[in-house]
Amino acid sequence: MITILFTHILPELFEVLGHQAGIVLLIGFLVQIFLENYSKGVEHGHAHAVQSKTALIITYAALCVHALIEGMPLASALFDSVIGFDQELTLGIMLHKIPVAITLATILVKSNISKAKALLWLAGFIGCTLVGSLFQYYFGAGSVDLMFISLGLTVGILLHVSTTILFESSDHHHLSPRKVMVILLGVLLGLIS
Repeated sequence: MITILFTHILPELFEVLGHQAGIVLLIGFLVQIFLENYSKGVEHGHAHAVQSKTALIITYAALCVHALIEGMPLASALFDSVIGFDQELTLGIMLHKIPVAITLATILVKSNISKAKALLWLAGFIGCTLVGSLFQYYFGAGSVDLMFISLGLTVGILLHVSTTILFESSDHHHLSPRKVMVILLGVLLGLIS
């Protein structure tokens, strides 16, 4: 995903928004830092035990906001495409949602809520991405700039999540040979796409 962001989506974003693209990216990056403070890193695979129902609701709300923002630029792929690499972005976000949904499901099961409620919460989370797309379509579809602003916010979020996944789990910020090989494979696959 990070290779596609750097080689395809960021150049298009800067071409359309110019210098404003950097500001929008920074806002997205900072929004993710703020959301992660409440989600406790679920969006990149952390499954910490939730201490209370209130903490669970706060974590869930942060994940839903994350999903709403990520869903906004997907309106381009679902409706009238204005983003050149909308299909790749859609696939990347869908793949990103799978481990997040699994981690959220694990947290919900461990929180001792009923399976029926856990499924409803999970469906609500999944639906937030579509709601973000519909919001963008109905309130910003007429403006290419608004579509690219939502894309910039999403890319800022994805840059934070991607770099966290790459470097957070390594001891003393050293990359193992295995992780370097996986990164190189990901870059290669991204370049040939």
